[in-house]
Amino acid sequence: MDRILDTTLREGEQTPTVYFRPDEKCIIAEMLYRTIGRKALLEIGQPYSPEYREGVEAVVRHFSESGLSDAKLLGHCRAVKEDVDVAWRCGTWGVTIYMAASPDHLLYKLNDLSYEAALRRIAEVITYAKNSVGFEFVEYTLEDATSLPIDKVIQVGEVARDAGADVLKVPDTKGQMDFDNFKALVSTLARELHVALDLHCHNDRGLAVANSIAGLKAGATGVNTTVLGLGERCGIADLATLAEDLESLYHVETGVDFRRLPELYAFVSAASGIPPSPGAPVMGPFARVHKAGPHQKAVLRSPVTYETIDWSRYGLEREYEFGAMQSKELLAGIPDEKRAGVMEAIRRLSMEKGRPLRAPEVYRLLEEIAGIKSGAVSKANGSTGAVVFLRVRPSCDELSLVKAVRKEFMRHSIPVRIRDITGEWDFLLDAWGVASPEQLDEITDHIRRGNKDILETSTSIVFDEYR
Repeated sequence: MDRILDTTLREGEQTPTVYFRPDEKCIIAEMLYRTIGRKALLEIGQPYSPEYREGVEAVVRHFSESGLSDAKLLGHCRAVKEDVDVAWRCGTWGVTIYMAASPDHLLYKLNDLSYEAALRRIAEVITYAKNSVGFEFVEYTLEDATSLPIDKVIQVGEVARDAGADVLKVPDTKGQMDFDNFKALVSTLARELHVALDLHCHNDRGLAVANSIAGLKAGATGVNTTVLGLGERCGIADLATLAEDLESLYHVETGVDFRRLPELYAFVSAASGIPPSPGAPVMGPFARVHKAGPHQKAVLRSPVTYETIDWSRYGLEREYEFGAMQSKELLAGIPDEKRAGVMEAIRRLSMEKGRPLRAPEVYRLLEEIAGIKSGAVSKANGSTGAVVFLRVRPSCDELSLVKAVRKEFMRHSIPVRIRDITGEWDFLLDAWGVASPEQLDEITDHIRRGNKDILETSTSIVFDEYR
């Protein structure tokens, strides 16, 4: 594999509800650059759109001022010469030019443009970008490629290649193709076209990562990703999941610095307002948690019984759930005559509350039943909860405030729910997984000092939760 084209700042921003600010784009782009390494191409936005041009220009300027001159920044363009001109003025290293040639797109999106006219426009704009404007790198995206007959995909690919495209991108725009058929398609294109191929697989049927791997095995040399798998509708292939699978299952050197991924995902989550899905592979918060007693017992003795991912290379640790299913092995270090009583109390309280117990609750039972101070058990996941009330000025920029709050909590990898409320207070923050009151004080202090519109805060630790 020659390249990972990450499009978090273009495809990712097409996720419903997601709007990145220019300063956030600069931070995300640099984090991506440092995380993916030398194989990274970064699609940083759509400069032809006035609303998004500022973000593209900000990222280009940030990389120039930071001395990161080797970064490969791409603008996303329609097959329109004016779009290419704007990208050039913005200073991107290259462009991806997209245009569909499938019947539905030609009819409904491109106003009944003929197939022949589409081929002429594709060739003309690619040639213009490569030869007239002088972009070092031009990639052509055959949008909705999997809706075209194979002979037409080959024909469009030949047109793009002969016009000067360095790479042909093969998207499964609607996420409609299974991996056997997608692998056959890519294999045919690699054999017939003799041009570098990229893959852009949507996840509408949950096949984005599988299709990306199938296409790479079939001869593609590049793949598109986003952080958190962000993108239109169900998004595209997730960066962390794909990189993990390629390296640990197929021994492909991706160039990804895995230790940087948790911080990258936390920041993108904060900026986008979209936390990782709990059950998402690799970066989902449940991916490292063991609940059932037999699982816990086996993993405590040898992690390979239920794990195939090396969490240490992410700088992460596995966790265990204390509750009605837990193993007695989690209570190592407790005298045998006390262990049964503690186990029974944990299981009973967990069932009464309808949830796992948090570390302070486990420590309290240990002290009450066994006379043991905290620290005598294996690591429990979670800690405690908190609610924070904010009163703000009437002129407050609420969007900036919400993003700043998310960013501060996610800097500590703590999910937070933010609610705009009526009454004496303006906002209610609901957070779980706070390590200590001191950590909560640090977070709220940073939030207050970082936003002049906050007039007052009030913080409460949550002792219990009832369902």
